[in-house]
Amino acid sequence: MTWPLIDHRLDDMVARTHAEGISDLAAAALIEHDGRFLLVETAAPDFDTPCGWELPTGRVRAGETLLTGLERVLLEHFGLDAAAVPPRYLGHNDHRDHRDADRDTRIFVFAVTCTNPDSICHTAHVGHRWIDNLSISTTVNNVDHLLRTYYADNVA
Repeated sequence: MTWPLIDHRLDDMVARTHAEGISDLAAAALIEHDGRFLLVETAAPDFDTPCGWELPTGRVRAGETLLTGLERVLLEHFGLDAAAVPPRYLGHNDHRDHRDADRDTRIFVFAVTCTNPDSICHTAHVGHRWIDNLSISTTVNNVDHLLRTYYADNVA
């Protein structure tokens, strides 16, 4: 799906990101269903580190826009279909690659409506859970400013 106004604004943000020297892009989805948010289990980088929890996230490939990359990630990795409702941009976080201290990824976060949020793919062997808005703040780093934007947008 394309949303010209959103895509144009996001293209400008991507251009600024590249101008800052950040070339790796990712997209993440804040998905709410029945008052809870979807988290997926992260892979541990080694056997000594426990798995963590994050928003459904994936890298944006060359030639993809942020939104087409997000749609692909949701479908391929989690079996989720984004609804026809345009995603809302909530903000971004920069993530330092633990294997390469000189490499950052900018993760653009969107509020996404999915057509069947309960149908998250169980065959992908991805642990997942639905969590309330208070618990998500203590579970996921740097999510508070995104939640503030999410709730401010939903009140207006």
